[in-house]
Amino acid sequence: PKWPPLSSARSSEVPKSSSLQVFQRAGAWARARLARHPVIDPAALRGSRIAQFDGLRALAFLGVFAFHAVAVPYAWMGVDLFFVLSGYLITKNLLALRETARPRSALAVFYFRRLLRIVPPYYLALAAIFALMPVSLREAPWYIAFASNIRDCLYPVLTGPLLPMWSIAVEEQFYLIWPFIVLLVPRRALPAVFVVAIVLAPAVRLLLTPVSADAVYRLVICRSDLLALGALFAWIDLRDPAWARRHARGIGLTAVAGIVVFALFATIDPRFDLEANEPLYNTLGYSLEALVFTCALILARIADRGLVHRTLCWRPLAYLGRISYTAYLVHVLVLKLLLRLPVPGVLRVTLALAITVTVAAASWHVMEQPLQRLRKIVRAAPRAPDPVAQMSRCADGSA
Repeated sequence: PKWPPLSSARSSEVPKSSSLQVFQRAGAWARARLARHPVIDPAALRGSRIAQFDGLRALAFLGVFAFHAVAVPYAWMGVDLFFVLSGYLITKNLLALRETARPRSALAVFYFRRLLRIVPPYYLALAAIFALMPVSLREAPWYIAFASNIRDCLYPVLTGPLLPMWSIAVEEQFYLIWPFIVLLVPRRALPAVFVVAIVLAPAVRLLLTPVSADAVYRLVICRSDLLALGALFAWIDLRDPAWARRHARGIGLTAVAGIVVFALFATIDPRFDLEANEPLYNTLGYSLEALVFTCALILARIADRGLVHRTLCWRPLAYLGRISYTAYLVHVLVLKLLLRLPVPGVLRVTLALAITVTVAAASWHVMEQPLQRLRKIVRAAPRAPDPVAQMSRCADGSA
């Protein structure tokens, strides 16, 4: 290779031996390569839980609960916030595994952790629903196989306690594809893949509009813009942590603009609505949702002080966010069971929320937290050191 000339001031502070100069020139060349395709520092990812995101999860759940309990307009969009969060967090974890583990080992670790986190509460909720509600067992295979979103595109949607399960199916199908993309696609091509997924979603929604409104709403490919926008921000955030702060004002203005445009279309055009299944909403409407929720995630990510931080990290809200998975799974079941009781509407909704939180808290402490302690059973086999990165560190005197 053609080594770049030494430009560091450090070169004048050391003896001018020819071997050392060659070594430093090699390090400068390595740094030039790494600048184009920067490597994540795995140490920066350890213990990097983002407390504000628990508050976001809680708000997303409360939105979905409010929609199912009292039909609050647009509150169903909470599920879209879940998708953006998932895209960010899953991609961030996979990028960390990519830097530290061999691909096959990274896949084993990822899927074992997802199994511990997703499957036991999900199957327990399914068992409760089939035991307590009049649901035909012929429907069970779709839900056991995490394919209820596909089932809802082929047959009339089941509107009872099984209704929320379609989004869990979307998540699981995302997990089947995304790890292979993040772990195996060349680094330089990953951002392009994310952008393709973002652009592909509205195009597919447009094509499926005359076919099925349920397909537009429930298929993973139609929701890939939400997931991939979260993923793209994870990529940016890990390589340039200051990017979001530098552009915070623009991100905030973009979120406001997205809300205003959405509100204007919803006001002047009655067909600009989820239930209308019109091309304009299925393209622009969903995309504006994705944009606004991605901006919300970014702004929450950098809110490490002030009112937003205090609100999202408020202990009751953060706790609800931690237990929100099981709360999401069972809340419609609880609402339906309470309909059998002669309880006034407001009291019934309040009681349903209290019971849902109690069940979710019991699940968290009795089952979910203990299961998370088993995560280390499957460990990642460390990948071979990157000689280019090692060369760069040695040239800097850090190794």
